[in-house]
Amino acid sequence: MEGGFYESDFGIQPQYGVAPFHSNSHGNTQPSNSTNYYQSHPITSFDDEPPLLEELGIHIDHIVLKCKLILNPLSQFDASFITDADMAGPIIICLSLGVLLLLGGKVQFGQIYGQAIIGCLSIYFVFNLLSVYESIDLYKSVSILGYSLLPILGIAFLRIFANVFHVSSQNYTVVFIAFAVLTVLAVGCCTVVSMKIFTAVLKLNSNQKYIVVYPLFLFYTSFALITIF
Repeated sequence: MEGGFYESDFGIQPQYGVAPFHSNSHGNTQPSNSTNYYQSHPITSFDDEPPLLEELGIHIDHIVLKCKLILNPLSQFDASFITDADMAGPIIICLSLGVLLLLGGKVQFGQIYGQAIIGCLSIYFVFNLLSVYESIDLYKSVSILGYSLLPILGIAFLRIFANVFHVSSQNYTVVFIAFAVLTVLAVGCCTVVSMKIFTAVLKLNSNQKYIVVYPLFLFYTSFALITIF
């Protein structure tokens, strides 16, 4: 109507669950197409949202299960162990190792991550050149090597008590021998577990299986050295 006034919809915010209204040329308000509105503005609930850790790709139950398999010397591994490879577990293990060494009076975060990067890249290239039937990507290689580092945390934990309770010169030899034996066992456990996983994933034969032991042993020995010295 000429000269008439109608209320503008400028500044009016639509309510959730209610389709907004619009004004036509005659000044009458009519509801808009609610189907199109709900398709473009879906209503979600916080109760339906997954946990934050799952959104970040961190599955605590999977990490705990893999750690239990690593610590069990009788565990048998196949290619399914690395099907859901993740980086959260290895990062947590490396951070835990750095924190334990820090509690023992040593700041080794840079050295830990430096050795991990160089060692993982080297083993990744060597094992892919060695394998004939299968190949493995860098992400899965880092995941295997990181989870297999778990036994070294036990050595770092025991070293804290050796620093807190000052060992006398009479008992130093006994403690040193005990640490040496436990370190060799921990490195051996890390090497055997990672060898089993790589053998299953890369489908290595009996001769190749023992060839991969040497680089793995050197990799975990480097972490054992920075832990006890």
